[in-house]
Amino acid sequence: MSSLAKYAPPLCILLCFLGLALHTAQVVPAFENSDEAEHFLYANTIAERGVLPRILPRDALNDADSALERWNNHAHHPPLYYLSAALFINGFDRSDLATYLRTNDLIFTRGVTTNNPNKWLHSPQPPLDQTLFALKVARWFNIALGLLTLSLIYKMAHIVTHNRYVALLAMGFVASIPTFISIHSSVSNDPLVVMLFSAGILWSVRLLRRRRLTWQDDNLIGLILAGAALSKLTGAALWAVVLMALAIAVLNKWLAFGRALRTVAIALLMFAVLAGWWYLRNWQLYGDPLALDATAAMWGRDFDVVATSFAGELQRLALSFWMMVGYKHEPIFAPDWFYTVNAAIVGLAILGAFFRRRISISKWDACLLITTIAVVMALVAIGTVNVDISYGRLLMPAIAAISIFIAWGLARLPFLSGTLAIFVFFISSAIVLAIDLPSHYRTLLVVESVPATATPTDWQLDALTMIGIELHSQTIQPGEILTFDLYLHGNSSSNPALSATLVDSLSSAVMGQIDVFPGMAPTDSLDGDLIYRATLNVPIEESDEPLPPRALMLQLRWYDVDNAEWLDFTIGNGILEGAALLVDPRYEGPKFDQEASAQFGDLISLTSFDVNPTHANPDDTITLNLAWMLRGQPEKDMVLTVQLYDADGQFVTQWDGALAGIPYWLWQDGIHVPDSRQLPLPDDLTPGEYQIRLGWYDLDTVSRLPVDGPQRDNLAILPTTLTIDR
Repeated sequence: MSSLAKYAPPLCILLCFLGLALHTAQVVPAFENSDEAEHFLYANTIAERGVLPRILPRDALNDADSALERWNNHAHHPPLYYLSAALFINGFDRSDLATYLRTNDLIFTRGVTTNNPNKWLHSPQPPLDQTLFALKVARWFNIALGLLTLSLIYKMAHIVTHNRYVALLAMGFVASIPTFISIHSSVSNDPLVVMLFSAGILWSVRLLRRRRLTWQDDNLIGLILAGAALSKLTGAALWAVVLMALAIAVLNKWLAFGRALRTVAIALLMFAVLAGWWYLRNWQLYGDPLALDATAAMWGRDFDVVATSFAGELQRLALSFWMMVGYKHEPIFAPDWFYTVNAAIVGLAILGAFFRRRISISKWDACLLITTIAVVMALVAIGTVNVDISYGRLLMPAIAAISIFIAWGLARLPFLSGTLAIFVFFISSAIVLAIDLPSHYRTLLVVESVPATATPTDWQLDALTMIGIELHSQTIQPGEILTFDLYLHGNSSSNPALSATLVDSLSSAVMGQIDVFPGMAPTDSLDGDLIYRATLNVPIEESDEPLPPRALMLQLRWYDVDNAEWLDFTIGNGILEGAALLVDPRYEGPKFDQEASAQFGDLISLTSFDVNPTHANPDDTITLNLAWMLRGQPEKDMVLTVQLYDADGQFVTQWDGALAGIPYWLWQDGIHVPDSRQLPLPDDLTPGEYQIRLGWYDLDTVSRLPVDGPQRDNLAILPTTLTIDR
């Protein structure tokens, strides 16, 4: 096999991972990855002061004056990752770090988490120091760890199965998991422990393959075990995997018991020398080597209350294994269709296990890999009892073992179906990360002017003005998201948040609402000389019953979060009538007793109607139900006239009004609209039969639309007569 054929495929996978990781690192705003600020502050403390932070009581942290102290709450983690990260960020000016830690108080003060994935507010002003670049460098360091982990997985899968195809599938599978990509494009200690765990598993499967040990192997596993335990407490679980590998080797007489014991002794010695000081420090400071009580006092469930059930936590664990970005208050998961793809991948791998192909995993390798998965899952299960840690990223130390089983099953499928499965998985992940993820983190953009397609507004709150609104679509369905651009100019010292509400024009019910800081930015930090565009998403609530078409009104208001009060506009009212048309695909349109086929110009037609009652008395009120089919959009406001004529064709009275709930600029071809009119009859009607006629006219010119069907003077004649009895 040529070098190109041998190395090009894995290099291609590494480059694909690198591209997605760099993209994710660019899309997710500063410190918006899970606990990213806390991890960065740990490294910053080391770089700034040359000391390790200490675990402080929760009350002491909450009362701290500085954000740098208040959010420096990850001191329970071993320090190896943070020592490494401190080396990378040490040369950058981070003097304004505290300014990046301005909390989104809709979350922390008002408890509004929905549609607020951003824990922090992000000023649109250009940075004055190098904090953001230092953050990027720390993220790039973790991306490099991800590349190394993928290389270890490729090597491991090749050793276990003797098959490069399986190795490529395993590598490609892991490189395509959004959660794996996410943790490696953020500042976190997870990538280091995942890499060291993978290295330890590789050492173990290599032992079972070579069936011998050298002093270099002893030193290597000693370094790996010490490093894992010094990266995260869960890293110490790697001992179970290594001991299992040694036990298998001894039981099969591939390795003498004394030789295995020497390896353990050397590893213990290196662990004590390299990592023991950390656990001794914990013992001295907190009374136990793992600092469990001090950690529980900070993060235990007695303090960190989670309103969810066991089933809910299990579901979150499963969903977040495949994708979770951001914080637990409003985690960003993948769209539902993506989890269907994941289930299909796993299902195909299970199916492939039943095909007879010459790709196998020895029972001892399988035993070792299963042990790895079981140990990691047990750690998560035990930890979840005391701390809210039911997140899929904590299963990543076992990802090497998981990926080998998945790849083995896919590789046994006929016609290289495994290749297609991984390719589809990668494309699906790329779509989620490139298209869906950015929609959750929309920052403010500076624009030169408001586009001509936007609706001009002049809604002012002192110096902060909403100068324009542009909807991305004027048609929306229940359960969808209405997206619009809001153009802002100026700022407000009260730093108000924005409330955007969609109101049903017929029932006045709220159909959707968000409370956010536009563009995730504090409104007191906007440059008064610039125009900003904030893109906002308002989810539309789903209804139990199909809804007829109706317009939605958009109401925008400012809310003072600190003082918990609404702020009135000094100019304007913040209301955009007829912002969008709600069209429910479940709604089939009205069908009344009497069929009709009257066409009014090329804009609207009558398909059915009924008159209730058809026998009435003077001064009664009758109901006229009409079923309309919209055919086009008029240029001006249209009004329906309902006119009553006696048996001699003489005009008696009329009732005029626009189409309720749908202004003319929202008329669209193919929309079925019900229309009910209450018609009070004059009290001086004489007994007899009366004719009802309908017409549509332009409000400006009062000219009627031409009628195709039975009509007189462009008034459609209904075939049902109204009888006045007395």
